Amino acid sequence: MYNDKNFRTAKPFSFGLAMAGGIGIVLMILALGVGVVQPDANSYVIGMVFVIGLAMMVTGIGAWIFTARPFDHFDDINQPLEDDHGHGSHSASGHTIEVHRDEAGHPITVIDDGT
Repeated sequence: MYNDKNFRTAKPFSFGLAMAGGIGIVLMILALGVGVVQPDANSYVIGMVFVIGLAMMVTGIGAWIFTARPFDHFDDINQPLEDDHGHGSHSASGHTIEVHRDEAGHPITVIDDGT
C-alpha cells in the first residue's frame, strides 16, 4: 500500500536540503581523492572544490536543522505510536496474542483464537 507520509520526497524542500548536504560531502571527498592521487594537480582548483563542498554541506545541514527542527520533534520511545489504521490495538478477529518466554528467555508468541 502506498503511503505519502513515509515517501522520501513527500517533503521536497527537506529532500533538496539533504541532497545539497550530500552533494557537498561528495565534492569534498572527490577533491581530497584527486589531491591524493594526482600530486601535480592544481591545488587552487582542488581547494576551491573542497570549499564549495564544505559550504554546500554546512548550508544544507544548517538549513535542514532550521526548517525540520529535529530537536523539537523527536520520538519518545516510552509513548506508543498510533498505527494510522483508525482503530485501537484490539484485533478485529477476536484473536488474542500473548508473548511467553522459554527457559532461555527467548520470546514465544502464542495466538489464542478463542476456541
